[in-house]
Amino acid sequence: MKRQLKNPFLLAGYYGKDYFCNREEELAELENHFENERNVVLYSWRKYGKTALIRCFIDDLEKQKKAESLYIDLLGTRTIDDAILNITRAVYNKYGKTNGGISAKIVKLISSIGLELSFDPNTGAPTIGFGFKKADGVPEKSLEALGDFLQSRKAVVLIALDEFQQIKHYPKQNGEAVFRTWMQQFPTIRFIFSGSHKNMMQMMFAEKSRPFYQSAQLMQLEPIDLKNYEKFIKQHFESHNRRISTDVIKDIYRWSRSQTYCIQLVCNRLFGLYENVEKKHLQTVFDDLLKEESAVFSNYTNLLTHTQWSVLQAIAKEEPLQSPTANDFIKKYNLGAASTVSTALKKLLESEIVVKDDGKYLVHEVLLARWLQSL
Repeated sequence: MKRQLKNPFLLAGYYGKDYFCNREEELAELENHFENERNVVLYSWRKYGKTALIRCFIDDLEKQKKAESLYIDLLGTRTIDDAILNITRAVYNKYGKTNGGISAKIVKLISSIGLELSFDPNTGAPTIGFGFKKADGVPEKSLEALGDFLQSRKAVVLIALDEFQQIKHYPKQNGEAVFRTWMQQFPTIRFIFSGSHKNMMQMMFAEKSRPFYQSAQLMQLEPIDLKNYEKFIKQHFESHNRRISTDVIKDIYRWSRSQTYCIQLVCNRLFGLYENVEKKHLQTVFDDLLKEESAVFSNYTNLLTHTQWSVLQAIAKEEPLQSPTANDFIKKYNLGAASTVSTALKKLLESEIVVKDDGKYLVHEVLLARWLQSL
């Protein structure tokens, strides 16, 4: 049984529905897709709570014994071999341990993929030191072996591949084509493809020329609305004999630009510092958060050209910006020629430091935007 958290406003992971704000409609939509054997593409801008939603959905499926679920984070992967390692680790962690030790089926699977399972020389205990024994391993065959194993399970298997846009950057192999083939080979396995590069995920699954075109249901994760967050925040403050007003919550929601992580971060700080939160406390917390990040944010001046930095700061101050090449905007911030601004903006958009949402330009990272506005 999980212990009760001292601070209910989590900044990472999933700890159960008591610490999970709403998303009932999204959970119902995911369940409908699952029950009707549809694969899903879950996407949004960063830090909107995709991973927590997936974890919550997986937890529900497991409790109801509707599926066996695997969650794989591809963010740190640089090659398709890295992805296969992560998937294999997830399979081992899920199915590799039995009362008698290591599952013989898993040992056979690992060997067939061309990976190795090592043992601690001091204790003799198995350690998952996966490393390719042969450099010419064929990804398609490795994924096929994993798929055969998972499809042989009596239960339905759900695979959640988080930060899936990472496969676009794999060298040598066409990651999109390889994973699309894998999905087609095993139609009884359900997939959730999740990503935080919104535009990239949309292109991967909506462009006719791409392997994944119309292969899964697109599901964009929107911000949690203020009404639900207000209820969630007040409930946790009041259950710990603390107080926070509706007006303060509105200010948090506005300052955080409705971003889940930022709201949680501010509330986590307020909850830890004050029993009765007042408006004057908000600015203290805002200032502290930006001060802590200033060393990191200041480094952007070294990573960007002078023009890119100037355009970035101007966009933050005008948030949200409608027309970045308009004469009034360029003259106000002394940005030079419209063509120069366009070139700088293109680079900022490519790196997703700036994003275009509903026709308006924003600095993607909320805390960075607030820091730039304070300069």
